[in-house]
Amino acid sequence: MFYRDENSMNTNKKPSERRYSSEEVADIIRLSMQSDNPDKGNSVDYEELLGIAKDVGVEPDQIDRAVRLLEEEQLTKEKEHMLWRRFNAHAVVFAAINLFLIIINVLTDSDYFWSMYVVFGWGLFLLGHYLGLRYAPQFVELAMQHTRRIGSNTYQNLLDSEDQVLFSSSDSHGLSDTQGMVSLEDGKVIIEYQTADAMLGLLKTGIKVIEIPIEGIVSARLEQKLWSTDFVLQGKSMRSLGNVPGVSRGAMRVKIARGSTGAANQLIDQINEAVKSSG
Repeated sequence: MFYRDENSMNTNKKPSERRYSSEEVADIIRLSMQSDNPDKGNSVDYEELLGIAKDVGVEPDQIDRAVRLLEEEQLTKEKEHMLWRRFNAHAVVFAAINLFLIIINVLTDSDYFWSMYVVFGWGLFLLGHYLGLRYAPQFVELAMQHTRRIGSNTYQNLLDSEDQVLFSSSDSHGLSDTQGMVSLEDGKVIIEYQTADAMLGLLKTGIKVIEIPIEGIVSARLEQKLWSTDFVLQGKSMRSLGNVPGVSRGAMRVKIARGSTGAANQLIDQINEAVKSSG
């Protein structure tokens, strides 16, 4: 027995006898616009949209609601694409760095396969990142927005002031960003900072405060580079600066915010003067 589906039956009907779905209506209008107005492509302005709606019996209020819904859908898709691009970047960094660590582990002929701990730990975080985007992208977006809002509120007053020495720093792999402030109070260099994940923007630490006695400081200086200015604080030993951001070989090196250069010069003079007095 021979069967025909509903679509094939509709196709054989005369145009005046057929009924068209909403998708077919959209395609028909698009194709007719392309043939009648090749210079305009397949776009219409708002007035033309209202004219088409009037012809098919749709009220202007309904068109306005539909336009808002379409814009919201497009915005949601753009946000999802952005979140997936961040995940792809995270995955590439994960693969490259862990491959590098495994190669080092193998070439050093180590009996202890330490690189697998990094792969496993970081892999769990990457898996959580994927599952969040796959099943709860809104949660990931809200977490990023919340983190940025906290960071913005924390440092907004400081960013608006040229009297504060603000700095930023990132780890060697570019996986975390640190923002903070350095000052001199009561013979101590005070360093306040907060660290966030560079990929997701999620906070990794709360606000931390480190106090360094002036007796543990050798000198402070600014180093001008092509696109930035570094604040360098040299300690008397590798223990002097502890775990401050940007520390390496007993020296703290961080990037100074553009608006903080004047305040940084003043702070350096104060620190160097305090170091001379303490010596």
